[in-house]
Amino acid sequence: MKYTLLSKWTVLGLTVATAGMLTGGIKLLGGGGNTPAGILLIVVGALVYGIAWLVALFDSIQERRFGWVLGLIVLFPVVVGPAIYGLLGPKNTK
Repeated sequence: MKYTLLSKWTVLGLTVATAGMLTGGIKLLGGGGNTPAGILLIVVGALVYGIAWLVALFDSIQERRFGWVLGLIVLFPVVVGPAIYGLLGPKNTK
């Protein structure tokens, strides 16, 4: 049974949200105006990235695409694995 939450479109949406939060947090930190809000945005962005990575990992396991599983594990520290999966992942996911 395929879970609809586990899809490459969910991963792509979460990755875009992560990019926005990290960019906003870095801008707030760089501007020197609101440091606590910048730190909060970066922490929440990191948590959303973790969720996106887990969804991508579980979706690739569910689809039995173990090459993607290995790729996501290797790219975890680089923060681009879920974005690549969301854009180029298996075509049979919804």
